Amino acid sequence: MPKANDKSPRQTDEPATEQEATAAEKVEEAALSMMEKEGVLAGLNLNEVAKHAGVTRGLVYHYFGSRRGLLRAAIRRRMSRERDSSRTPSDTMKLGDRVAHAVQATIKNRDVLSLTTLLHLDGSTAPRLMPNAELTLLLLQRDQALGLVPKESDLPALHAAYAAATYGYGLFREVLARDLAIPIEELDGRVIEVLRRLFNGAGTSDSETAD
Repeated sequence: MPKANDKSPRQTDEPATEQEATAAEKVEEAALSMMEKEGVLAGLNLNEVAKHAGVTRGLVYHYFGSRRGLLRAAIRRRMSRERDSSRTPSDTMKLGDRVAHAVQATIKNRDVLSLTTLLHLDGSTAPRLMPNAELTLLLLQRDQALGLVPKESDLPALHAAYAAATYGYGLFREVLARDLAIPIEELDGRVIEVLRRLFNGAGTSDSETAD
């Protein structure tokens, strides 16, 4: 697996002119559009991206240096667009409700997840798959102190478990809907409700369950 080396000729600099900025934006948008249409496992062909954006392959390399540099730039653009919807809720809430919000945000920002997954499969370590990990753990600790999460819970493992469920469903929801012959919007709602009940149940003590 290649070592992570994501620097590109222009990655740390802003485009020099408005024309360059517009061309770079077109390339990023083309990458996002292709990923949404073709899926993460199709990869990203820079010749096709350049054609889609109406620029030369040489300009793609000039702006981004590599496929990985382009993917990172596209992810930053998409995340800046949807920052509010993907932010970890700071309100006190049951664990299942927090998981339900995470699934909804992942579905809405599924192209970011696809791009991030492709980068990590390619050996990159950035952007982080769990960018809000530290904040989420602090919130889980607070909710645990309030009795919404069992005191004996391994919070990092609990966070990893619900992140795996969230990301796994986000990546494969279309395949799952097809294989189960269920309309995708209907499956989204049903899966979110199941996860809500499962993880809210994780906040119920044995004595409460017995009652």
